[in-house]
Amino acid sequence: MTKHSRRVMDIRRMNVPFTNEETQSVVAKVLARSQDEALAKSLQFSPTVISNIRRLITNGGTIITDTEILAQSIDASLLEGSPAELKCFIDDPEVLLRAQAKGTTRAEVALDVGLTQPGNKLFVIGSAPSALNRLIAHRQCEPLIDVSLLCTISGYAAAVQLKERLRESDMAFAVTRGKSGGTQAAQFLFEAILETIREKQTTL
Repeated sequence: MTKHSRRVMDIRRMNVPFTNEETQSVVAKVLARSQDEALAKSLQFSPTVISNIRRLITNGGTIITDTEILAQSIDASLLEGSPAELKCFIDDPEVLLRAQAKGTTRAEVALDVGLTQPGNKLFVIGSAPSALNRLIAHRQCEPLIDVSLLCTISGYAAAVQLKERLRESDMAFAVTRGKSGGTQAAQFLFEAILETIREKQTTL
């Protein structure tokens, strides 16, 4: 085990939030966008999530949102020049048919479809607890080493507990702890990460 791996494990064991210059930049940008100090303070990041997203934006992959509203609200100019694709499967007729046949939610089926996309994948989940629950279930059965997640679902006990399960996992994530979140928070978070990545690239 490397020193970095031991440090990450120690951080999680002590419940100490991971932070560095980039995550601090993201939090500041979310605060500036939202004017919501509680939202900004609720943000926590896994050690690899920003670098994973940078790799996806640079080399290509798929960004998958849980709603069309979220997909359409993201500032497309922040993805200019990137080979990454932005997709949402929630309104796909095939997703609807499969959800009806299985007696499950469209969000769960849409997540399953998202996982079949080739290459690196980033899920941006702002309002679908069932999608997060489904992703956690997948992780219990497969490594998901090419998957990152931004999760800002809001709500009470069930949503809070799901986000804690994510935070305690080994997935690459950025999450709002507690009751804070929502679709607009997901937009703010993703755009703040994209801006931070662009700023870092201009300094290299």
